[in-house]
Amino acid sequence: MDSGEFLAMLKGCIGSKVSLVIDAGLYKGTYPSRVEDVDEEAIGLAHPMMRGALLPVHRNVQLKMSVEAGGALYFSVVSISKGLVRDTLPLLWVATVGEARKIQRRLFVRVPCLMKIGFFPLEGENYKPEKEEWVYVNAKDISLGGVGFTVPHEKERFFPEKTRFLVEIVLQEKKYLLVGKLVKKMPKNELLELGMAFEGVPGFVEKPLGGYIRQQELAGRQS
Repeated sequence: MDSGEFLAMLKGCIGSKVSLVIDAGLYKGTYPSRVEDVDEEAIGLAHPMMRGALLPVHRNVQLKMSVEAGGALYFSVVSISKGLVRDTLPLLWVATVGEARKIQRRLFVRVPCLMKIGFFPLEGENYKPEKEEWVYVNAKDISLGGVGFTVPHEKERFFPEKTRFLVEIVLQEKKYLLVGKLVKKMPKNELLELGMAFEGVPGFVEKPLGGYIRQQELAGRQS
């Protein structure tokens, strides 16, 4: 979809959710926003916030933008053109760079990762909480529905099938706890391939985890 078609479509999508991704530098991260205005050349977004203040930005810096429109998700590289305040609302105006692409969405998008994740058992044979301990592994993929990882066979004893665990993940240097259940255990060469399904993801975790997943997905499409 070329820039003109994309802007024309967004004119009918005021208020749509937007994610902006900065790949590197001091302000690296994913920032939520929304479409507030659209003209013939650019998109006016609610200025993203960082720690309670407006995110510092500079003209001509390029960002990755994804926007929900018409029940679909679209991706485009954008360049910052200007910032202004309209009726006390700070706006960040961005211009598209190249074409916008429609991204296929599934219920739970699973992306590769190298995230360190901790597990603490909540049940099991001869279970005694005071004698249990956290086990940390490097996840190989994650979604809003669960996480996949591998462990050497000597660690199999820590992961009985269908056991429920407290799951610790770190997003933007902040720890979050979820409850998950081991639903997959499969030998793979010299390792065990395991899958943990989350028992629901509360909103305060879904937002940063969804942002991380979106960032990983967009990074994979650019590599």
